Amino acid sequence: MIIIETTETEKDEKTRLRKLLNRIEAAEKWRDSGYKKKWERYYKRYRNLVDAIVDEDGKVVTDRSNISIPYPFVQVETVLPRLVESVFASRPYVTLTGTPKDAAEYRQFQHLEEKPWDVSADKHQKLLDHQHNVPMSLQDLFHGGLKTMCIYGTTVAYVGWRYDERKVIRKEMGQAYGVDEETGDKVPMIDEMGQPITELQPVEGTETVHDDPEVKFLDLGLFYVDRNAEDIDTARYCGHLCYMTKEEIQSLADQEVLKVEWDKVKKSDKKNTARDDKMALVGVPASESTTNEEDELFEVHYYYEDDEQAIIINRSYLARDGENPFYHRKKPYVSDTYTKLPGEFYGIGIIEMIEDQHDELNSERNQRMDYRSMSLRRQFTQRRGAEITPKNWTYKNHGRILVDEHDDIKQLEVPSIDGSTFNQEATIKQDMQDTTGAHDVVMGTSSAGETATTTMSKDNNSSMRFRLTVTGVEKNLLVPIARLMIQLNQQFIDDARLLDVSDDKGMQFVEVTPEDIQGEYRITAAGSSVEPMANKEAFKQRMTELFAIASKDPFYVQFPQYRKNLLKKVFEAYDIKDTDTLLPSDEEVMGAMEQQVIGQYVASLPPELQELIGMASGAPPQPQEGGTAPPQSGGGANTAMQAERGLQVIGGGGGL
Repeated sequence: MIIIETTETEKDEKTRLRKLLNRIEAAEKWRDSGYKKKWERYYKRYRNLVDAIVDEDGKVVTDRSNISIPYPFVQVETVLPRLVESVFASRPYVTLTGTPKDAAEYRQFQHLEEKPWDVSADKHQKLLDHQHNVPMSLQDLFHGGLKTMCIYGTTVAYVGWRYDERKVIRKEMGQAYGVDEETGDKVPMIDEMGQPITELQPVEGTETVHDDPEVKFLDLGLFYVDRNAEDIDTARYCGHLCYMTKEEIQSLADQEVLKVEWDKVKKSDKKNTARDDKMALVGVPASESTTNEEDELFEVHYYYEDDEQAIIINRSYLARDGENPFYHRKKPYVSDTYTKLPGEFYGIGIIEMIEDQHDELNSERNQRMDYRSMSLRRQFTQRRGAEITPKNWTYKNHGRILVDEHDDIKQLEVPSIDGSTFNQEATIKQDMQDTTGAHDVVMGTSSAGETATTTMSKDNNSSMRFRLTVTGVEKNLLVPIARLMIQLNQQFIDDARLLDVSDDKGMQFVEVTPEDIQGEYRITAAGSSVEPMANKEAFKQRMTELFAIASKDPFYVQFPQYRKNLLKKVFEAYDIKDTDTLLPSDEEVMGAMEQQVIGQYVASLPPELQELIGMASGAPPQPQEGGTAPPQSGGGANTAMQAERGLQVIGGGGGL
C-alpha cells in the first residue's frame, strides 16, 4: 500500500480553500433562496410569458383565455432609452479636473498659465474617452447593464484589466527570391544595377488585441456578496463566477495571473446553470455536456476583499490566493439600484413595482375575451321533457327543428359587454404609469382632450423622478467605473500611446505617456439633465418663432454671421449635432459680406461704370430702366479689349 503524505503547505491550502468555499456557498445560498424565484418571475414578465391554467386535477384548461399584455416590457423599454440617452448625451462622458498633490505643489506652479495638474487631467480625459469608445463601447455596455437594473432592480459591473494577443499575417516589403534553374535552390533576386529586388510578402507576427481596462456587467445569478452588506464598499467580501475553457485558463497562467496544476483540478464539464435556468423558463433547452475536451468549461470563482484576491477552479483547486493585484486596493465592482431599499443590497425594479397591476390587467383582458367568446356562441334553453335530441337537432341554414310547442326551445340572450370594463383597463394602465412615472407623454403619446398645461405638468413630474434615477446612475455607476479605469491606467500603462482624437478642431493625434496620466482628479459626469419632452417641444417651437422674427431685423440682415449663430441654436434645439455640415463657415460668411458690400458699392456707380464692371467680371448685362438689356458691343474679337478697358477703369478709380 502506498501512503501519500500531505505537506503542511497543502494542508494550509485545503483549509484556506474550505474557508473561502464556505463563504462563497453561504452567499450563493442566501442569494438563491431570497431572490432567484423573484428574478425568474420578473424575467418571465419581461418576456411576456404566463403559466398555463390548470384545474384541480392538474390538467391544462384550454377553454379559457390566457394571454398576457406586454405592459411591463413597454414600461422598461420606455424608461431605458431615456436613461441611456441622458447619461451619454455628450462626449466625453466624464470630465476630469486636475488637483495639486499638496499646498507645496500648488504654490510652486500656481503662476503658470498651464498648470501641470490641468495638463495631466486633459491628457487622461482624452485617453479615457478613447477607451470608452474604441476598445469598448461603454454606451452599449450600459444599455445592457441598465436593462438589468430596470428588470431586476439591481445591476453590478466588474472593472478589471485585460490583455490579449493574437497571431496575424501582414504584407511587408522584403527581399524577393527566385529559383536557380540549375540547382533548384532559392536565391535572392537583384536588378541590373546589382540592387536587391523587394516585394510585398506575407509576414506572420503577433498583434495586441486588447491592453486596456475591461468593463463587464454581470448576470446577477453569477454574482455573490456578503449577505450583511448594503453596498460594495461595506461588503466584507464579494465576487463572481465565470465559465472558461482550458485554453483561457492556461492563457491566464501564462500571464502569471494564476497558477494551475491540471492534475489537481477536478475534471467535470460545467454548465452555466444561471443562464440555463433562465432559458428554461422560455422553453429553450439547457446546454448539453460536451465530449470534446477542448470545449469543456470550468467554473472559475473570483473572490475579493479589499486587500485580498482568490481564484478557485471547479470548487476544488485554489489557483490564486494573495494580495489584491490592483493598486487601488478595492473590490473591483460597482453596483446601483433602480430604487434603493435602506440597508439592503438589492433594490426594486420596474417589474416588481407593477407586478400586481399587471396581473389585474391580464385578468381584466382575459375575462373580457372569455365573455365576448361566450356571447358569440349561442346558448339555448330546452324545456324538460321536450323530445329534442341530438338526432333531430340540427342548427344550419334552412334547417328545421320539430317541437311540440314553441316554448320547448329558446335562445338564451347574453347581454353585451359593459363599456365600463374598457375604462377599468385604462385605469389599471394609468396606475402602472403613475407607479413608474412613464406617462403617455414620455411614451410619445398623449391623451385626447388633454390640455397642454396638464401634459407639461405630467412631463415635469416624471422628469423629476427620472432625473433622480439618472443622477444615481452617474454617481454610482459611471463615475466609479471611470475612477477605477483611471487607477488601472496609472498602474498598467507603461509605454507611450498615440490617440486619434476628434474634437471641435477636427481629427488630431495626441501622444500620452505614463508620466502624463499620473495625478489626482475630480470626476464629473458630463451627461445632460433630463429635459421634459413637453418642455423640449415647446422650446423648439419658441426657437423657430424667434428665428423667424429676428432674421428679418435690420441688424441681423447687416451682420449675417450673427444670423448664422442664431440658426445654429435652432438646429441644436432640434437635436441636430452636425451643424458644421449644414452652415457656411466663418470665412464663407465673411466672403458673402464682402460681396454684399462690393455689390452695394457697384450699384451706387453710374450705369456706364456698372456695365464695364459687369463685362470685366463676366457677369451678364443687367436690364436698363426700360426693361431691355443693353446692346452687346462688338463680337468675340473686341470683347476682351473692352473688358481690359473696364479693368483699367476699375483700377483707375482706386480699386474696390
